[in-house]
Amino acid sequence: MPARLLATLLLAVWALPAFVVPVRAQTAAIRSAEVVIPQNMHIPVPAGLKQLFPQGFVPGMGFGLNCAIAQSDGSMVLHTLTGRGPVLPGPTVQQGGAWTGSGLFVLPGYTPSILTLKLSGNKAELVGAIPLCDEGGKPVSGLPPAPTVTGAPVVVPLDLGLGRLPFAATGFDPQGVAFDVKRGVYWIADSYRPALLRVSPRDGRVLEVLAAGGDLEDLLATHRPGWGFSGVSLSPVGKVHTMMRGVLFVNDVPAVFSRIIEYDPDSERVRQLAYPIDTETFPDRARVVTGDPVAYADKKVLVLEQGIDKEGKPRSLVFAADLSQGHNISRVFNEEGKPTEILVEPAQWKAAGTRLVKKTLVLDLQASGFSEPFVESMTLLSDGRTLAFMSGHGFGLEGQISGYATNKDGTPGLNPASYMLADGKGLVYGDQPSKAVFGIRPTREVPRLWLVTLPKKVVDY
Repeated sequence: MPARLLATLLLAVWALPAFVVPVRAQTAAIRSAEVVIPQNMHIPVPAGLKQLFPQGFVPGMGFGLNCAIAQSDGSMVLHTLTGRGPVLPGPTVQQGGAWTGSGLFVLPGYTPSILTLKLSGNKAELVGAIPLCDEGGKPVSGLPPAPTVTGAPVVVPLDLGLGRLPFAATGFDPQGVAFDVKRGVYWIADSYRPALLRVSPRDGRVLEVLAAGGDLEDLLATHRPGWGFSGVSLSPVGKVHTMMRGVLFVNDVPAVFSRIIEYDPDSERVRQLAYPIDTETFPDRARVVTGDPVAYADKKVLVLEQGIDKEGKPRSLVFAADLSQGHNISRVFNEEGKPTEILVEPAQWKAAGTRLVKKTLVLDLQASGFSEPFVESMTLLSDGRTLAFMSGHGFGLEGQISGYATNKDGTPGLNPASYMLADGKGLVYGDQPSKAVFGIRPTREVPRLWLVTLPKKVVDY
């Protein structure tokens, strides 16, 4: 299960069935491909961790996926991302007079990278990496930038010793990648701000940042931590598409839709479309994860939608969204200055005269034989009918708490966010000082790639 789907999956119940076309997904063939990582591409670790990780860290990957081009030998080139590096949940800390969450950055100096895989048969080999750098050629960081928009989340970066790390002006959490053949650049989705990055394929330089609070509206920056942009794709007519990882909140009430962002680099026009959450399947719309849009035709986008269904089981669904059926909600507010997210009832949508996009079910991944809870990313291969999925891979490590506190019922206190770290003071659990130590240990987790061949091409759904 991806780390960002491990967050507790319980909240409000609501239904908006009118915008989903209930077409049963036909039988699809699924197979798994081994991801091969050469030893020389492992990540060196600090001296203090070499005993635990003698081969170094396995590169994290799967944070975004893109099909580049089929090769003459029948193989396929795929691009993916490392994300911001190995990061674990940390204690609740004081920041600006308030309490907020933190992240433990295992490698604070890590540089996010674009990875290239060569898929041949049932094997996908890691064959290249392009570290990202700023316009001056300096490596960028995986540390978060300081928030610049009112209402934007603050996640304080800490090292494993719980020491404060600086915010990074050129810090990025890349969660989507696509190669733009027409313009000769990569487009990368940054989850932090959120933002779209235009990146040179030659040396990984970030040439342009289209961020919330600037080229994109402030509202997008008010997402929950870890719920910024997810995935990016180029349409056949050259438009860039990305998507919010989930719904935004207004007055602590979750919206009934997630936003698809469409950017035209030629005209610099931005459109935003309301993608309705499938609340017939997922009763808790606040915890449904959306993303990895794949623009397979003009105004036609595949969307990966995941969550816990009414029976408490994980579900991963792929929908085809028709963007021509939705209205542009970019920078649209009512007379009280509230965004479209304020509309949560069908009658309100009708009264406002605003349409959501229409969507059709293409694939139910678990019903097709997929045995894992969730996937992290998705793309469509060049045959137009094979979907590729990757699991998020946390660099082969996980967090552990030694010397943990004990709850009143005798159970161990293993939730990092339940520990409080005040400025200049030690950890506190409940109302008692704690000697807990946050650390890491190896896991047997390995990146996996799954290939699902649909009974017909996506354009025929």
